[in-house]
Amino acid sequence: MRRTRLFLLFLVLVSLVEATRQWNSAPARVPSHFDAAGHPNAWASRDEMFLLQVGVTLLIAALFIAIPWLLKSAPASRINLPNKGYCLAPQRREETMERLASSFDVFASATALLLVVVFELTSLASRGGNLATEYFIPVLVSYLLFSVGWTVALIRTFASVPAER
Repeated sequence: MRRTRLFLLFLVLVSLVEATRQWNSAPARVPSHFDAAGHPNAWASRDEMFLLQVGVTLLIAALFIAIPWLLKSAPASRINLPNKGYCLAPQRREETMERLASSFDVFASATALLLVVVFELTSLASRGGNLATEYFIPVLVSYLLFSVGWTVALIRTFASVPAER
């Protein structure tokens, strides 16, 4: 198994353990939405928040694991990549699919990490405070910058074709 996949599974496990820990210590009603200033403006039961955290975590992991699996069985005409003819040639298709799968694992790991932080900040706010925007905003901006960098790196990976000899 790839290290990227192991790291993703580790983060999913961390999120599930954290969801259980937070559920055990949360009050009956917890904030589920916040305004721009970090003040709670919607509430849910702790059971609903637990199910949301577990469900979203598992859904994100499943989606990012399923996408490369689906791409492997998709015809080349359904896949949009730079230099598709070169990258999806029979002798390179398996390597291309492996690179895509590893790349999706990295993005899924970043997303899982974002979710762990967001749910932790929500859990802290459930103890009578506001969402700590001084932590949330930098984490969100970092994730968005990572997303842009990941996208550019993915495109660049497949954009150049080695010169034929």
